Amino acid sequence: MHIVVNTRLLLPNKLDGIGWFSHEVLSRLTQNLPDWKFTFLFDRSFDQRFIYGPNVEGKVVFPPARHPLLYELYFQRSIPHKLKGLKADLFFSPDGFLSTRTNVKQVPVIHDLNFEHRPEDLPVAYRKYYRKYFPRFAKKAKHIITVSDYSAQDIHATYGIPMEKISVAHNGYNEAFHPISEADKARTRQDLAQGKPYFIFVGNFSHRKNIHGIIRSFDQYRKKGGKHHLLLVGNPLWRYSEMDQALEQSPNRKDIHFTGRLEVDRLVNAMGAAEALLFPSYFEGFGIPVVEAFAAGVPVITSNRTSLPEVAGDGAILCDPDDHEKISSAMKILEIDENQRLDLIKGGEIQLSSFSWEQTANKVQEALFHCLNRA
Repeated sequence: MHIVVNTRLLLPNKLDGIGWFSHEVLSRLTQNLPDWKFTFLFDRSFDQRFIYGPNVEGKVVFPPARHPLLYELYFQRSIPHKLKGLKADLFFSPDGFLSTRTNVKQVPVIHDLNFEHRPEDLPVAYRKYYRKYFPRFAKKAKHIITVSDYSAQDIHATYGIPMEKISVAHNGYNEAFHPISEADKARTRQDLAQGKPYFIFVGNFSHRKNIHGIIRSFDQYRKKGGKHHLLLVGNPLWRYSEMDQALEQSPNRKDIHFTGRLEVDRLVNAMGAAEALLFPSYFEGFGIPVVEAFAAGVPVITSNRTSLPEVAGDGAILCDPDDHEKISSAMKILEIDENQRLDLIKGGEIQLSSFSWEQTANKVQEALFHCLNRA
C-alpha cells in the first residue's frame, strides 16, 4: 500500500496539538507497517527527524500553505496533481484538510468543529475557509477519524455524517510528564514564578481558551485571600484584545507570569511544580494538557463543556468557563484542602490509563485498514 500523508504541521521545535498528534501517530504507524510505503507531503523544507524509517520519503509541495488563499491553491490544485503522480492508494490528513478534486480515497482527522460553533474566535479569512470547506471535506472523506466521542457526535449532528463513517481515536500524552521531586518543584518555582507556588495554564492564547476568564478568576481568588501566583505558558494564536484588557485591569499583574513557549523538559517541570492546572476552555475537541497534568500528578480545574468532562472523568473540578466565582473558589479549595487535592490526583491517575499514543495509533491504523478494504 502507498499512503500519502499531509505532514505540513510537522515543524521542528514548533509542534502544537495537531503537530504532536501527527508526530506521535505517524512515528508509530510507519513502524507498525514496515511493508507499506509512506510519502509525507510538506509545504516547506523539512527536518529529517520526521522521516521515521526506510519506508518513508518526504516531498515538498508548493506553495507554503499558511493562509486560506494558499490553502485553496495547495489542497485544490497541488495536492490532487501530486496524488495522481504518486499513484496513492490513500491520502491521510491529520489536520483534517482534504482535496475535493481527487478520486483517491481520503481519511481526515477532524479534531473539532470550533469554527462552526464559535466562528467569532477566528479571523474572518480563516473562518470563511473552514466553514466553506470542512463540510465538503467531511462528505468527501471515505472515513473520518476524530479524537473524542463528543467530536464524533458533533460531526454527525452538524454535518449529517453517519456515525458508522466516524472512528474515535482519543489523543495520548507525552510520557515525559511525571511527578517531580520537591527539590525540582522549588527550583522550577524559582525559575518561573519568583519562588512562589502557582496555578498553570498551558496552550495557545485565544478566546476559546478563555485566558481572560482565567485572569479574572485569579483576581477573585486573590480577593478570597489566595496567595498563589499564576503561570501562563504559550503564545498568542490570534489578536486577542479580551486577554489584554483583563491583564490591564488586573490588580495582580505582577504575580501573573508569562513564559512563552517552553521546550518539553522545561514544560514537564513547569507542569509538575504547579499547584493545579487551570483549563476552563469554551471549546475543546480533546484537551491534551488535562491528561498531561494527570501524568504529572497535578490536580485539574477545567470546563464542563464540550469534550472536557469526557477527558477529565473524576480527575478534575468541572466549572462553567464563565463562572469566575466557582473557578476562584475551586482554586482556593485546592490551596487549603490537601484531601481534595489528593482525591483529584488519584482520580486523574485512574483516568490516565484510558489514554496513550499507542492506543491512538492502533485506532488510526484500524480506520485506515477499514477504509482501504471498502470499495
